[in-house]
Amino acid sequence: MISLPKDEYLQKAKGLSELASNKLALRFGRKYFDELTTAGIQEVEVLALLLEMEDEQLKEWRQAIGKIRARNTKDISG
Repeated sequence: MISLPKDEYLQKAKGLSELASNKLALRFGRKYFDELTTAGIQEVEVLALLLEMEDEQLKEWRQAIGKIRARNTKDISG
C-alpha cells in the first residue's frame, strides 16, 4: 500500500506547472507515473509522492557525498 503524501508536498505539487509536472514524471519514469494514476491515485497525489521521493533521494545523496568528502579530507590531512 502506498502511503499518502505529506501536506507540504501536496501544496508543492499543486503549484507545479504542466512542464514541471511532466519533467518530474519523466525523471521517475513515465510508466511508473502512469501505473500510479491508473491505480486510482489522483495525479496531484502522485506528483506529491514523487516530490517526496526526490527529496529523500537528494537527502541520501548529500549524506553520501558528505561522508566521501569527510573521508577525502581525512586522507589529505593524514
